[in-house]
Amino acid sequence: MNDQQITVDFGHLEGLAGDISSQASTLDSTLEDLKSRIAPVVAQWEGGAGEAYTAAQHNWDTAAADLQQVLAQIATAVRAAGESFAQGEQQNTARWG
Repeated sequence: MNDQQITVDFGHLEGLAGDISSQASTLDSTLEDLKSRIAPVVAQWEGGAGEAYTAAQHNWDTAAADLQQVLAQIATAVRAAGESFAQGEQQNTARWG
């Protein structure tokens, strides 16, 4: 491979963007499932333990939402990179047309 050459598989980039989105969705579903499974236990906690859990859960929820946002941005960037490379190839091909 020449040091000045870039090879891009457009379909692979689109697939990666889809995989990132899919895994983000799976992670979100898993976290929601976990919350629903522990809800009966959480409902019994009183006083300091309940308050500590609520605070920790709030921090966890915030971090999970931030992660979802970052993963969505990454998927968008990967998809946009693939589209940009494809447009560049089309423009270069048209020049030789």
